[in-house]
Amino acid sequence: MTPIVEARNITKRFPGVLANDNVSFSLNKGEILAFLGENGAGKSTLMNILYGLYSSDEGEIEVHGKPVDIQEPSDAIDLGIGMVHQHFQLVPVFTVAENIVMGTEPTQFPFSWLALGIASGIVALLSFIGSMVGLGGVGQGLLAALAGGGIVAGFYLLFFILGWFSSQKAQIYIPVISAIGIAGGVTLALSQGAPGEIPLYIFLALLFGAVSYPTLRVLATALDRQAATRRIRELSEQYGLIVDPKAVIEDIPVGIQQRVEILKTLYRKADILILDEPTAVLTPQETEELFEIMQTLVEQGKSIFFITHKLKEIMSFADRVIVLRHGKVVGETTPATSSEEELAEMMVGREVSLVVEKEPATPKEVVLEVNRLCAEDDRRQAVLRDVSLSVREGEVLGIAGVQGNGQTELVEVLTGLRAATAGAFRILGQDMTNATPRRITELGVAHIPEDRQQDGLVLPSPVFDNVVLNTYYKEPFAERAMLQFDQIHEYADHLVKEFDVRPPNAELLVEALSGGNQQKVIVAREFSRPIELLIAAQPTRGLDVGSIEYIHRRLIEKRDEGCAVLLVSVELDEIMALSDRIAVMYEGEITAIVDADKVTRRELGLLMAGSHIEKIHQ
Repeated sequence: MTPIVEARNITKRFPGVLANDNVSFSLNKGEILAFLGENGAGKSTLMNILYGLYSSDEGEIEVHGKPVDIQEPSDAIDLGIGMVHQHFQLVPVFTVAENIVMGTEPTQFPFSWLALGIASGIVALLSFIGSMVGLGGVGQGLLAALAGGGIVAGFYLLFFILGWFSSQKAQIYIPVISAIGIAGGVTLALSQGAPGEIPLYIFLALLFGAVSYPTLRVLATALDRQAATRRIRELSEQYGLIVDPKAVIEDIPVGIQQRVEILKTLYRKADILILDEPTAVLTPQETEELFEIMQTLVEQGKSIFFITHKLKEIMSFADRVIVLRHGKVVGETTPATSSEEELAEMMVGREVSLVVEKEPATPKEVVLEVNRLCAEDDRRQAVLRDVSLSVREGEVLGIAGVQGNGQTELVEVLTGLRAATAGAFRILGQDMTNATPRRITELGVAHIPEDRQQDGLVLPSPVFDNVVLNTYYKEPFAERAMLQFDQIHEYADHLVKEFDVRPPNAELLVEALSGGNQQKVIVAREFSRPIELLIAAQPTRGLDVGSIEYIHRRLIEKRDEGCAVLLVSVELDEIMALSDRIAVMYEGEITAIVDADKVTRRELGLLMAGSHIEKIHQ
C-alpha cells in the first residue's frame, strides 16, 4: 500500500542548531503515527516543514505518491493537510464560526429574492397610487405599477448578474463590461444621429467598468453566516465535535477551543491532520474526549500525525511510534511491542525513573496560611468560596480538582494577580492580602504560572531578559540605575546549561523556543533564587519525561531544603506522587484535605467529582 505521506532525508538547520538531521518517515491512510521526543528534539520543526511554515534545507516529500513542493501553509491545505498548533491560533473576540471560516468565508450577494419582491411591490404600489392621484385611468395605474416593479426587478437582475460576474478576475470583468458599454454607447449615439457623443459614451463605459468592479466585489463578498453555521453544525455532528457556532472563543473552555481548531482543518477538507502537543493544556477528562474524537476521525478515513512526549498517551492510542533525539530518528516501534520504560530510555538516551523517590516529609512552621478566602472571576461571579488551608515549610500541599473549579483563581490571588473580595492570607506571618506581585515576590515567593506565555514570559524578549524579570533591579544585575549586562548574560548562560534549555543560546527570543523549553526558562528563573514558598501551577505542562523527572526531583529538593510548596496540577498521578497532603477543590471550595499516603486514586477521583469524604468511607 502506498503511504499517504512519505518524507525522505528531511534536514533543517537554524543558526548554530541542526534541528532535523536526515529524518525519514511515512504515514499510512487511517493511521495514528506518534512522534515522541524530548523538548527540542525536532518534532514540531518537522511538522512545521510538512505544513509549510518552514522550508527544509534538504530532502523530499510525497503526498498520495506524488512529489510535492510545500512552500507555505496554503500549499499544505490544498494537499489536504491541516495542523492544530500547541498554542491555538484563534481570535478571542470572534465567534466559533468566524474563526473556522476565516480566509475561506462563504459569501452571498446581499440582495435576495425576498428583498426584490418587497422593493418591487412597494414601487408598484407607489406607482399605482401616484397614477390614481393624477386622475389617470385604472388601466394607466396598473401599467405604471407594472413598469415600476419591472424597473426594480431589472435593476436587481442587472446588479445580481454583474455581482456574480465580478467574482471573476478584474482582468476579465473590466474589459468585458467596458466593451459591452462601449458597444451599447456607440450604437445609441449612431441611432440618435449624434456621432459626436461617441467619445463621451466610451469614457462613461470605461469609467463604469473600472468603478463598478471594486463596488460589486464588496457587495458580492458579504459573509453568508447561515451557510457557515450550517456547514459547521454538519461537521460537528459528523465527527462528534459538538460546538456552538455562535459562541465567542474567549467564553468557551480550552477543550472546546481545541475542537474549534480541529474543525478549522476539517472545514478546509483536510484528510491528514497534524496535532502538535494537543493535550498539553487539557484536563484528563478533555484528553479522554480528544482520544475518542481521534478514533472517530480515523474511522472516517482521516490520518493523524500526533506529537507528544506523554508515554501513557502513546501506549493508549498510537498505531506506530517514531522516536526523535537531537533531531535524528533513533527508533521506530509500536506500543504493542514496547513499554513505557523502553520508550523513555529511547527518547532520553538513558534510563529514566518514572517513580518519584522521596523520603517522608518533616514539616515545621506554617509559611502560608489562607483563611476563608473569597474571590470573583472576570465576569464578577463568585469563584472562591471561603477557602482555608495552610502550607508548612518542608511539605508539599497538592491542590487536586478538575480544571475550572477555582484553582487558577486561587493561585492568582496568592500571587497578587487577582484581588480577594473577602478573607485573608498570610505569608511568613505577614498579611499579604491584595498585596502587589513584587511585594509578594520579594518576601521569597516563587511562582510557576499556569499560562506560561501570558503570565510567565515576555515572548518578544531574549532568554537572558526573561531569567531576571523579578531580579533585574537587584545586584549584581543592576548597579544604581544601570543594568550590568555582563553579569546578566553570564547568569543566563549558566541557567540555560543547568536547566538544559534548547537551543542552548540565551540570546534567542523566548517566542522562538518550543513550549517545553519556554517552561524550562520559567522554572530556571524561579528555582534559582532564595525562596520560602513555591507556588507551582502545572509545573511540568509541556515537558518531556526526562524534564519531568528533573522538575519533580527539584521540587522535592526544595521541599527537603525547608521550602513550602503549593502544587496545583491537573495530572492526578503528579499530585499523588509529589504531595504530602492533598487539598481537593470543587466548585470553588476546599471539600477535603487528606494525607497523600492514605487516599487511593479512586477516592481522590470521587472527591474531585464532588463526593464528601464521609460518604466515601461509609
